[in-house]
Amino acid sequence: MENIRRIIIPVDDTEDSTNAVKEGAFFAKLLGVDAKIITVNDTHQFMSSVILEEKLKQETSAFLDGFKKIAEEYGVNAETELIIGNPAEEIVKFVNETDLIIMAYHEKTKGIDKIMEKSVSREVVSNAPCPVLVIKIRR
Repeated sequence: MENIRRIIIPVDDTEDSTNAVKEGAFFAKLLGVDAKIITVNDTHQFMSSVILEEKLKQETSAFLDGFKKIAEEYGVNAETELIIGNPAEEIVKFVNETDLIIMAYHEKTKGIDKIMEKSVSREVVSNAPCPVLVIKIRR
């Protein structure tokens, strides 16, 4: 872990992501590194309205600012970024081998839909060039 230079925390607007930010900030403080909190918007390709797209950007900015404040409460220097594209692909492209990704795992579906669904965390674990810590919150 001495090679870790930055904690990357991919988030969405969920309680699971809030917990991932707290864990990520804890590890960033422990390792003495900065945190980068990112979210990937994959709805851009479906947006036909500039007004809707702007509203989505404002909402995203608001929850990213809240996550940044959480990290700063841990005494961690944190930056945020909105990325457009496929979540797993963009997360993997964003990181480098000296990063540590800390992300939430949450099941959104059950039954046959669960089998068909691609898991962002699973894809990131499989393809990232760096270590990945997946946080599963017990309910």
